[in-house]
Amino acid sequence: MQDLIASYLIQKKECHLPLLGNFIIKSVPAYLDVANKKIFPSIDEIVFSEDENYLSEGLKEYLAQLQHISLQEAEEKINNWSLHAKIKLDLGERIDFASVGSLQKEASGNILFDQENDFNFYEPVTAERVIHKNTEHAVLVGDKETTSVVMNEFYKDDIVIEKKSSWKIWAIVLLSIALLVLIIYFYNHSFSVNGIANKTAFPVQEPPATYSVPQ
Repeated sequence: MQDLIASYLIQKKECHLPLLGNFIIKSVPAYLDVANKKIFPSIDEIVFSEDENYLSEGLKEYLAQLQHISLQEAEEKINNWSLHAKIKLDLGERIDFASVGSLQKEASGNILFDQENDFNFYEPVTAERVIHKNTEHAVLVGDKETTSVVMNEFYKDDIVIEKKSSWKIWAIVLLSIALLVLIIYFYNHSFSVNGIANKTAFPVQEPPATYSVPQ
């Protein structure tokens, strides 16, 4: 019976058993681990709960179809199996479901499900991010979508404008320094031609005679 229940659960993703509880298979989507450069596959996680312990109608029909018996007989078989399984769990035994996992009661009285490690068949794969420099792709800027080509042109224009305007800034700075020097100079000297001219005096010496007067 365990093999049949496991087969039904894998196909229908849900199975309710009387006196025991219910199984639900939940799919966890694949995700990218950028730090470790891996893509982890989508996995199926089996969740067991003791809250809803009634018989799935689909399981009853599944058993009746496989064993060519009536629905009433199928229901009686499942109920009898569930009763014996509950007794085994109360005695501390384990109920195994092929390729799915096992049920066992813990010391507190709760029934726990232990999922098989090889229930999921896919392994993570290595993922290297490839960036094509000149390939156009969609990008999100704020709440608006645009393309990489448009954004590259936008920033390219900013760089060109910045290069063109930088010489003007340096010209203004140098002009300011020159004006400051002139202001300081004229503050200490009168504003006149003499104030601008060089005031250093050079003594004029008589040149030596280059001829002699005959006696």
